[in-house]
Amino acid sequence: MEFQQYARGLTTISEEDFARILLRYTNLSESSIEEYLVRVRDRILKAQGINFKDFKNFFLFLNHMDDFILMMRLYNISDQPISKEEFRRAVSICGGEDISLGLIDSVYTIFDVDGDGSLSTEEFISIMKSRLKRGLKTHLVKEEHGWPKFKTCVRHEMRLKRGGM
Repeated sequence: MEFQQYARGLTTISEEDFARILLRYTNLSESSIEEYLVRVRDRILKAQGINFKDFKNFFLFLNHMDDFILMMRLYNISDQPISKEEFRRAVSICGGEDISLGLIDSVYTIFDVDGDGSLSTEEFISIMKSRLKRGLKTHLVKEEHGWPKFKTCVRHEMRLKRGGM
């Protein structure tokens, strides 16, 4: 649905729109989001666009951030930056689907803070985790915590009905 909103009938969305969607439900301020968008505008020299398949597969991957975080810890232990191809492989392994190098280039552009061509994995993970917390996963956690309350309520109602009969 988000993809279609930005695609406006086309088969792709711009890299800037992808960044806007990706950063939408994070804990970043509007001014911080704008800094990311300016970075994308300034650094994307030849816009290729993001197709729906890559968009969908990337957001499916985000549901497996815990696996990805574990992989990134191994890279951090070796004190080496992760290459685009290694990142792509990690996304494929964690999410189960391949995504294009064009989308990987976009992610690197968004999260390459100092312009050295490498991904700031700590920043990427932190922002993506905040995105997941503000979306559906937070709702599911609340539901899990609500289950004991629901059971208590049902027991209470059953006792009332037994006592009132």
